[in-house]
Amino acid sequence: MARTRKSAPNSTDTKPEAKPKTKGASKSKLSTAEARREYQRRYYQMHKEKAKEYQRQYNLTHKKKARGGRGKSSFTAPREVVRTTFNTSDLMHAPVEKTVKMLEKIIRGERMFTM
Repeated sequence: MARTRKSAPNSTDTKPEAKPKTKGASKSKLSTAEARREYQRRYYQMHKEKAKEYQRQYNLTHKKKARGGRGKSSFTAPREVVRTTFNTSDLMHAPVEKTVKMLEKIIRGERMFTM
């Protein structure tokens, strides 16, 4: 049986076939914002492991902030700094009774005096 060339299409073939839109076909028609989001998504997927490793190293080398809650129970009073020296300004600007106590501590050797 010999092959013959079709001279006219069948009546069912007169409509052009509608192709379903695929993701690859619509990428060329993305808006600027959509294209940026798509680029960032792909970049994140490619570099996800590197980002996770960086975050792990960062968490090991940096302390987290103290989590402060609300209310009276979460209040913590900061400790006063224990000073070991008095200077001339401390003596001059203190009331007389306090200055006497400071001088006594300096003489006893409990505190140092700096100029």
